[in-house]
Amino acid sequence: MEKYNKLKAIAAQKEYIRENGGPFFAPKHGVCWKCHKNIYEPETAINANGNEYITGITVEEAGNRRITGCPHCNRSYCS
Repeated sequence: MEKYNKLKAIAAQKEYIRENGGPFFAPKHGVCWKCHKNIYEPETAINANGNEYITGITVEEAGNRRITGCPHCNRSYCS
């Protein structure tokens, strides 16, 4: 399975919500309304120590937990 695939991740999140019930917080098309990046695509970030790391929600993560915020800008989607 591909680690990052926005279409598969969106489908996986919808299926997770269907199976587990409750609210759907993630943007329906995956684009964060604060930073305008797709939450299901990888982005390289740099921490305070100058080390690079990857943000983004994988297909596996989308299928195993409720998405409640942006992995890139940390905006909460819960209101």
